[in-house]
Amino acid sequence: MRALFLMIISILALSTGNSFAQTAGPSQQSVLGIYAQIKVQDSSGNLVAYIETSHVTIYEPEKLNSLINTNMDMFDRHIVNAGGQSIEVLQVNDSVTHQSPTIVSLNLISVDTSHGQETLVAANHDGYPVVKGDKVTTYWTILRTVPTS
Repeated sequence: MRALFLMIISILALSTGNSFAQTAGPSQQSVLGIYAQIKVQDSSGNLVAYIETSHVTIYEPEKLNSLINTNMDMFDRHIVNAGGQSIEVLQVNDSVTHQSPTIVSLNLISVDTSHGQETLVAANHDGYPVVKGDKVTTYWTILRTVPTS
């Protein structure tokens, strides 16, 4: 638990330069930060690349909160107290096996809409080359306030 608390404090410290926090009313939730860990494995399961980033941009905070709330059963959820404030720590991962060679420079959280795909979150990093059959797993950690009643 102490390691989780230290990770949260580190993420909060690293996230202060990013402009993605939203203003929250008493019953709303505010996203405090998002952290992404990206692991790339070849088709044999060998590690090709590992990237960590706190350089995350949230384009639609309200839609992100709605997406999280709608899919809460997908998340591993913990509540911690930091400086007298309850913080919700949400963790989820997403894996993709690439079907063609490419260079991936962003890992995204997006939703399908009637107008096409809409990006809600982008994890910015230097990217990595992938070949057909490479598996990319993104481990997302999302920190947000716990709403008050």
